[in-house]
Amino acid sequence: MGALIFGLLLAVTLFWAVGAHNRLVRLRAEVVRQWSSVDAVWIRLLVRMQGGIAARQSLMMDAGADELQPLQMACDELLEALSQARLQPLDGESQKQVVTQHLKVLAEIRLMLQTPNDAVKPDLDIALNRMRQTLPAALIPYHVAVAAYNDALAMRPASWLAGRLNFKPAMRMDLSMGAA
Repeated sequence: MGALIFGLLLAVTLFWAVGAHNRLVRLRAEVVRQWSSVDAVWIRLLVRMQGGIAARQSLMMDAGADELQPLQMACDELLEALSQARLQPLDGESQKQVVTQHLKVLAEIRLMLQTPNDAVKPDLDIALNRMRQTLPAALIPYHVAVAAYNDALAMRPASWLAGRLNFKPAMRMDLSMGAA
């Protein structure tokens, strides 16, 4: 009788562990899927902005073309950070690097908007407004997925299983102040 009870408890524990593991893997996959949507929005905005920068540089053959170079470099660095985050979407350091590079791009755009060169101001103002409108909207489903995943990691006894499987919490992103 004791062996039957022990076997039943072992089977229940095994089924629970498999179910908890599958739930954690599914939630983690949803975070990665939502990150890919955010990444696609960022890439689309950066490609559009870099195309505008390249067009302006080809039109401005004088010394004014050099003033767009820091913005071009900031965009390139953000693209590199995004490619690193694409390889490891749940890595906190790569996510922090994306936020840092994003803030550098915003700073360069704001700096360019303060220059006397009126030729690029309308395009940069449009790019800044697009970033302000589309990125926060794209981050909402990502934040919902991150919250669900992190809540599942914190629940007991699934937190014990998550610790044994080396599942780390995902990072929520706050683009206005950096990484949260």
